[in-house]
Amino acid sequence: MRSVLVLAFLFLFLVLMIPVHFILLLIGKWNKELRYRIGNAIVYWAFRWELFQSGAHITVKGIENIPDVPVLFVSNHRSYFDILVLHTTSTKRPGFVAKAEMEKFPLLNWWMRDICCLFLDRHDMRSGVQMIKDGAELIRNGHSMVICPEGTRNQKPEMLPFKEGSLKMAEKADCPVVPVTLMGTDSLLEARPGFDIRKGNVTVIYGKPFYMKDLPKEQRKKAGAYVQDIIKETMEQELGN
Repeated sequence: MRSVLVLAFLFLFLVLMIPVHFILLLIGKWNKELRYRIGNAIVYWAFRWELFQSGAHITVKGIENIPDVPVLFVSNHRSYFDILVLHTTSTKRPGFVAKAEMEKFPLLNWWMRDICCLFLDRHDMRSGVQMIKDGAELIRNGHSMVICPEGTRNQKPEMLPFKEGSLKMAEKADCPVVPVTLMGTDSLLEARPGFDIRKGNVTVIYGKPFYMKDLPKEQRKKAGAYVQDIIKETMEQELGN
């Protein structure tokens, strides 16, 4: 029943909000920042409702670690629900770096653009360079971003290697990097075959921020591995409690 309710709400939202999206497009021609603010507010409440329907019990830790400036959140990736959890708990209403295939989903791709999402073709180096430039510009303009350097959802006990270069956006924008540890989001959906949403406990932990420029030179070259180690250590500490 949860799965039906979530899918029904998503379908109705995407269809019934088409006129609103066109209004946002018109607003964006006059004031792009206002378009983003309104789009983020609408999506925030839609995500909150979807999480409620899904039966997600969310525990948030380390919220005090999030600076009062735009940041790059760097997270492990276990579920589609990661996006909803990060957008609603981070206090920043961030945009996301998404795979290019997501841009092909009609209606959904409109809303992704309305909340500052960027689309990355993982097989095109030029796409990666452009994504870094666009992301850094969004951060400089006051929008926080999220990137998941594993590159895909992963429910295995061990994380996939974090792609090096994934933090270049923060280096170019000279913004803080906030490591984020997500645990249990896959229990809502991906832990079972098919589209079977069930209630579950989710923990999101925001780590201490750092600037790329403050890392030693060798560590900056392997910044992905550096953040992955932080997330891994956080997981181990949480599981040990």
